[in-house]
Amino acid sequence: MKTINYYFLILFFVLLVSCELFRTRTPEEPDETNLNFPPATTPQTLIDNFTKSFSQKNITIYRSCFPTETNFFRFIPSSDALSFFPSVFQNWNINSEINFAKNLFNKFSPQENPVFSLENKTFSSYTTDSTLFIADYELNVNSKDNSINNVYKGTLQLVLVIDKSGLWKIIRWYDFNKQINGFQTISILKAKLSS
Repeated sequence: MKTINYYFLILFFVLLVSCELFRTRTPEEPDETNLNFPPATTPQTLIDNFTKSFSQKNITIYRSCFPTETNFFRFIPSSDALSFFPSVFQNWNINSEINFAKNLFNKFSPQENPVFSLENKTFSSYTTDSTLFIADYELNVNSKDNSINNVYKGTLQLVLVIDKSGLWKIIRWYDFNKQINGFQTISILKAKLSS
């Protein structure tokens, strides 16, 4: 009986060693795509993440800029978009917003990216748990879909608040026509990509 246990024990150790259970492996490299997106612990970090999510077509980070609860987010389109597409924006919520971003990012090949830039940036009405961010924006879309290729310009106002996890989120997005050169606003692009 002892020899059977002895052979069993030897066989067990041989199998254990042969399957390399105790061998250390080479650690994986960190995910470079998320290193550029620190948690939005300040309003500026949230705006940086929001802007970079466009240029890197990162839907996960784009989504993290908004609250998880559907009814906590509201998009108020520019007046021209509202007059052309009133039904599109009637029930716009966080799911509509994420679908817009997915549809936009999918219009690009892996080598192409939209270019989203902000100018004349200001934070106003700053309190400990909310602030208003105002900026002029330009979204340059040069994708494989010619129906949306354009430069979209306007002024945005974002209402930012701290959620229960301590991170800043965009809960309101107001889009305004910039009264120069007749450029379309991002609201027009959202309407085009809403389906």
